[in-house]
Parts: sequence; structure tokens; C-alpha cells
Amino acid sequence: MPWLLFLLCVAGGVLVLGTDAPGAVPGGFGSGRLLVFGYRLAWYLACTALLLWLVNTSRSRLPDRTVHGIVGSLCLVATVGGLIGMAWPHLAFTSPVEAVLPHGLRSNAFVGSLVHPEVADVQQVLGRAEARPKAPFAFTNTWGSVLALSTVYVVAWAGGRGRAARVGVAALLLVALVPAVHSLNRGLWACLLLGALAGTALALRRGRGRHLLVGAVVVGLVGLVLLGPLVSIVGERLAHQHSNERRGSLAATTISSVTSGSPIIGFGSTRDVQGSFASIAGGSRPDCPACGVPPLGTQGHLWLVLFSQGWLGVALFLSTLACALARCWRCRTTNETLATVVLAMFAVQLFVYDTLGLPLLMVAIAVGLVAREQRGSRPLGALRTGRQLRERLRTAAPATVALVALGAAGAAVAAHPAAPRDQATRVHVALTLPPDPYSVPAVTDLVESRTLPRRELRMTLDTEAALLLSERTLSNAAATLGTQDPGVTVPLLRDSIGLAAEPHTQILLVTARAGSAAASRARALAVVDSYLATRRSYVSERRNDLLARLRQDLRRVLPWDQSSQVLIGRLTSADARVRATPDDVGRVVAVDPARTVPGDLAVRTTSGAALGLLVGAGLTAVRRRRTHAYEGGSR
Repeated sequence: MPWLLFLLCVAGGVLVLGTDAPGAVPGGFGSGRLLVFGYRLAWYLACTALLLWLVNTSRSRLPDRTVHGIVGSLCLVATVGGLIGMAWPHLAFTSPVEAVLPHGLRSNAFVGSLVHPEVADVQQVLGRAEARPKAPFAFTNTWGSVLALSTVYVVAWAGGRGRAARVGVAALLLVALVPAVHSLNRGLWACLLLGALAGTALALRRGRGRHLLVGAVVVGLVGLVLLGPLVSIVGERLAHQHSNERRGSLAATTISSVTSGSPIIGFGSTRDVQGSFASIAGGSRPDCPACGVPPLGTQGHLWLVLFSQGWLGVALFLSTLACALARCWRCRTTNETLATVVLAMFAVQLFVYDTLGLPLLMVAIAVGLVAREQRGSRPLGALRTGRQLRERLRTAAPATVALVALGAAGAAVAAHPAAPRDQATRVHVALTLPPDPYSVPAVTDLVESRTLPRRELRMTLDTEAALLLSERTLSNAAATLGTQDPGVTVPLLRDSIGLAAEPHTQILLVTARAGSAAASRARALAVVDSYLATRRSYVSERRNDLLARLRQDLRRVLPWDQSSQVLIGRLTSADARVRATPDDVGRVVAVDPARTVPGDLAVRTTSGAALGLLVGAGLTAVRRRRTHAYEGGSR
């Protein structure tokens, strides 16, 4: 039941795809976002269909060993792909699907990564170019996730085979360690270590300590010969933990955005971050792809579920995994042991890998094997046959549908849908960097030789944003609006202003919201005009202060002669020329037409419907338990 409710939450996310998320780039709803949503929904449905099919397929028709072998073969595929990625890291080509897709879809970063095959990502994780293999998958982390999970399956397959099969699998795992280490994938290393610990504990539990000792000695000897050089790579990677801060910041922003914007149902899919964690004008560059920030809801499947389906989706998703683990944690059979280790690895990967796809499918297979094995000894709970599931839905449908409708209607009324929706106008402001007196050629040599201290007139788009939202700027803007926008105050004006920037430019994007298009345009232009005037005054004051400091520095380090007088004269002349052209501080280059701001009606209505669905499912479960208890007592 938790998984079925989760699927309904995923499907309901289509209703909030057009909603703007706090901290994300506004707008952007179109075919690309809808396509990505459909792709993810299709994977969830595929995992569900495969699990139900496996549960209802007899073990005589599809033996467990056959399933272990099929899934375990992915370990061989990932190993070969990893070796190819190491040997030819720049190998890439245009796939037939990519050739026929429209440019608008190919330009979507997520879609492009799926349809443009590459064998490795060349990144500078250790300060030098390193090939991180990923063939035949779209992402390096997907490659690592599949390699880790398939290792469990291939070991389970070898457990019921002869010595030749076990030796072959051991050789495969040793070879797989080479691309695994070169992938610099810490999540993969953690999963492999977890699997090794689980195998050790299982061997000791079953009294196979002697076999474990012999295996450890053989692996150690082979490892000293073949894997010795890889130890230094592991040490280097553990010393370069540069992605931890970015992952932590992305997770914190994801949690904050969904909690403040749509805590119950999420936003349906991922969103691009506005700017970067370092600057509102930050972003990726061809020479530095890592300078950009991954979309909100990525870098971990848990964060995808949270951002896309909200806290309700997280609760349902984790409840499903907990129910599955409760079936198999005793590890009484091969399938239970396999599922326990797979679920443990998956729990580790949830925080760092985007596991939607083949990894989640492998987890569904493990859960399905256990459910099929236990089918004769206990009821299947949520894993019902089609007829039982239809009967249960038919019984619960009337009350549940009524509660869903009631929740959606109540939320819609609370959202005041009849109120007019805000309009937003965006103004593009091109800023001119103020001249720095210390950059004058006559002074540059003294600064570079450290004869003079460096005093920068440093202004970034982040400091510009603070200046634009300052009390001085907004007070002047509110006074300018006057009767044109009655009732406007500085706090109201500050709340209605949004700031962004074009990546790696000096173009500031100022957005103002108001009840009408005319009012939003007036607010935006008034704030921008006041900001430019404030900036002009600030730059002038700051430049004069720097010039005075420079004169003091020159008096301390230079003899008071004709040369110093000439130097100060040049600086004064340059400053006067700049002050004579005050418009150079910046200008408006474009004003976008007003657009309707997406309201929270979709979020509130969908959240209300989701809560109604949850209540309906809970009441149905309670009613069913009481019915069973009554029938049991009657007997």
C-alpha cells in the first residue's frame, strides 16, 4: 500500500510542474520538463510492473538462479564498460535517437546525457584530468551503483555453482576493482566495503571461517601484485573531498526550498538553481563544468523524492523500503540475504546517487524474489495479485475519492483562487565596473612590487544585490512611486523584489511583483533608477576615499618631488574624467513584458488531495483490520 500511494503522489506531481520553487530559476515549464517527468514516472511504473510480474511467476518457470545470473551479468557489462572508459575516455558518438530528436529536446541537459553515449567523464577531481568510467550508462554514479548492486547478484549466482564458476566470479570481481578504484567513486567504495563486511559476517555465521581465511589470503596476495598501485589513488581521493561542501549545500537548499514552497507534495520534478552557491552570477563554463550547481533534487535519490514528491513522498518511499527490509533482514535464505545486502547498499546510495532507473529496478527484483519465496508461508500484504488488488481498490474507492475531492476543494477555497494573481516585470541592468585608481599604469608597478598595498574597489554582483535592497535605495524608490503605487512601503517593496544575474556577466536581473502589469513595471523601474543613483553616489564616495588613501601611501613611499606630483596629477585627472560621465555606472538594456506569477493554487490543491488520499488509505486499512479481527473472533 505505501508504494501504491507513492506512485499516486508521483503521478500527481504533474499538476505542480509549472510552480516556481524558492531558490530556483523561475518559469521554464515546457515540453522538456514534462518529458523528464514522464521519463521518471515511466521508470517507477516499470519497476512496479516487473516486481508484480516476478511475484506472480512461478519459481519452476523462472528459477531464482536464472534471475541471479541475468542481473549478475550486469557486473560483467559494467566491468567491461569501465575498462573501455579507462582506455578510451574521450570516446563518444551521436546515437540514432539523438539524431532524430528536435534541437529543443537535445539541448535539455538531462535528455542530452541520455541520448548522447559517452564512455567516461573526464574531470579534475584530483587536480589533474582523470577519466571516470560510466559506459554503458549515462552517468558515472549510475555505473557505480549498478556495479555495486550487481556484485551481490553475481556472488549469489556463484554460490550455487561449481568451483569453476566461483573462481571465475572471483577473478571478475578482482578485475572490476580496477575501474572501480579509477572511477574515484566513494559511494561505490562504501557499498563494496559494506558488501565485504556482510559476506564476512555471513561466512562466520554459517561456520565457514576456514574458507573465509583461505579466500582472504588469496585475495590479499593477488591484490598486492595487481592492485598495489591503486591504493595511492584511493588515498588521493579521500584527501580531495571537494564535492562534500557542494553536496551539503545542495541538500540544504533542496530541503529549504521544498519545506517553504511545497512541503507536502513537492514540485513534481527538479529545478535549476539560480546562480551558484558562491555568487548569483555563478554558473558552469566550458573550462569549468563543476563551477555550476546541479539542479535541486539531484545528487541523491532521496533528495529527488523530497523535492519532487515532498515530505509525504519521502515518508511513503522510505516506508516501502522499511517494509521490504522487515521481510528479509533475518537472512535465512539466499534470496533474503541478497535482498538485505541490496537494500543496505541502496540505503547508502540514496544520499549520494540518483538511483532512479536500473539501480531501482535491481532493488525491485530483490524484493520480488523474497516476496515470491515467502508467498506460500504468509500473505503478500501490498504485493497482491491483480484480482485481489482490484477488489481492494473497488472497496476503498468511494470513501477515498470523496476524501480526495474534499481535501482538494478545501485547499482550493483556502487559497482564495478568485483573488487576482500577481504580475511580474523583469528589468535587465548592464553594470559598468567602476575604475580602480590602483590600476593606473603609473601605480601598477608599485603595487605589483608590493611597494604599495593593494586597495581594491571591489564590487561584485552579490554586493550590488545588497546595495539594491538597501534601506536607502528602497526608501527613495518608495518615495518616487508616491501616489502611483499607494500603500507601498519599504518592507513591502523588499518582499516584492527578486534578484538574479546572467551567469558570468555584469547583467543584473531585477524582477518586481505587483497586482497589475503596470504596477509591476513601475516598481521595477523605480527600484532600478533609485539603485543606479545610489550606486553612482556610492562609487563616487568610495573612489574618492581610495584616491585619498593612495595619496597617503604615495607620500609614505615616494620622495616628494616632481615625479610624485606628476603621478598624483594623473590620478586626479583620471578620476575627474570618470566623474564627468556618471551614467557609466550602469544602464537599463531591456524590460521584459509582464508575466503572470504562478500562484500556489496548484500546490495547495494537490497537497489537499494528497492528504485526503492518505486519510482514505488509513481509514481503509483500519477498517480492513477490524473486519479481519471480527471474522477471526467469529471463527
